Amino acid sequence: MSKTRHANDAKYKYQNYLPVYDETTTFPATQPFEFNDRGALADKAKPNLFGVKDAKITKLTPRIGTEITGIQLSQLTDDQKNELALLIAERGVVVFRGQDFKDIGVEKQKEFGKYFGPLHVHVSRLHWPLSLRFLN
Repeated sequence: MSKTRHANDAKYKYQNYLPVYDETTTFPATQPFEFNDRGALADKAKPNLFGVKDAKITKLTPRIGTEITGIQLSQLTDDQKNELALLIAERGVVVFRGQDFKDIGVEKQKEFGKYFGPLHVHVSRLHWPLSLRFLN
């Protein structure tokens, strides 16, 4: 595996998120899996997600897109994640700014993603050094 880095990379707080170019790794074919829609488990009113004290919900357009501030995705309960899955299915795009995912580490990020279903390895030569499952 070759790594392409810049001189200033050593000073960068999130070095493990800088891409590496991998010419040797191969991946098995994606296998079929059973999908469990977490949104189907959600309360349609979304009281757990929308009821967070400091949350502010803004519809970006009448039909598509919602921005939510005052919520850290990494701290969501399972009920809130289910309601988030339903909201994304309803609105198509949901934007969260100021998230702490860089600070919680790759394993916690993968744990969050796995809640919604199996993680998929995208065939790409650029990925994070700590995980083939994250692209750059």
